[in-house]
Amino acid sequence: MQYQKITSEATTIEFHNNWLGEETVIVKGQVVSKKSSILGTDHPFTVLEKGKKVKFVLTTKLNANGEVLLDLRRNDKLVVSDLRVAYGFLPKNTNKAKQEGIQKLKAYQLNEALEDFKKALKENDEDPEVYFHMACAYSVLEKPLEGFESLKKAVANNLQNTEMILNHDMLAFLRLHDAFEGFFESGFKKYDKALLKG
Repeated sequence: MQYQKITSEATTIEFHNNWLGEETVIVKGQVVSKKSSILGTDHPFTVLEKGKKVKFVLTTKLNANGEVLLDLRRNDKLVVSDLRVAYGFLPKNTNKAKQEGIQKLKAYQLNEALEDFKKALKENDEDPEVYFHMACAYSVLEKPLEGFESLKKAVANNLQNTEMILNHDMLAFLRLHDAFEGFFESGFKKYDKALLKG
């Protein structure tokens, strides 16, 4: 197993490569790119920094000794070149409250799950997955204001897979709500609060 961490201004990028050549790039606790590679590949991804989109490309390659090296481009400018990937393990997700909240959410212990997610946000208030899971709980509890607000925060914190908003079973209540169409059309950034009163 190989692991490397790179910080570029406000963004910390984690790279993990296993013996099968599966490369994983993680930002803010979520996978932003995953590819299999033998000789190297490009991992393009976008991150929100202070409300602005920043484009990154993490390039993996091999040197003459067969060592994995990384190049990092930020908005097309090379910021890291030929960084050797050390042997080591990807740190385990240490946000225990988040993991416990997800387990409780799956068991439909919704209020208990929300308590765990609130604790998880104290550890990392930029984790889009925590906000997404909170939205799921609020949707099942039929609390549209809290649900839309949580989804908005998930997207603002760079939720990678926004398709989940359109497909996840637990979000059906929010999708059927009158405010959802406008929320969707805004790119999940705005919703009409007037439609939520009732």
